[in-house]
Amino acid sequence: MGMAIFRAESIGDQYASVTASVAGLLMTVIGTLFHRRADLALKHMESQTQSLRQDMKVERDAGQAIRLLEDVEHPALKAHLQGALILKFSAAKLPELGGLLKPASPLLEPDANGELPQQQSESPAS
Repeated sequence: MGMAIFRAESIGDQYASVTASVAGLLMTVIGTLFHRRADLALKHMESQTQSLRQDMKVERDAGQAIRLLEDVEHPALKAHLQGALILKFSAAKLPELGGLLKPASPLLEPDANGELPQQQSESPAS
């Protein structure tokens, strides 16, 4: 506007309109850049929120699994579940061991008195 006043050879209409147009263009460019940065920040915050929600869910699930595991009284079952939970937490995969491991014996159900039946030991035939 100052340019329009000081440089006016006439009443300054040309300079005033050019100055107002340049100022308007500059404000539009700055506003567009600001909104672009705001959109990028919003997308980043959205991804961070999703990640935090997923972490919180995993933490809740892990706590619940540990609490449930504490209630298991059968030692063999508890050991199997602890091993599975450790593998789950560490995201580990078991290596292929082929014939090194023998199949696990099935878990025995308690009888009517709540006692576990005795397992018969496997003895190799001579």
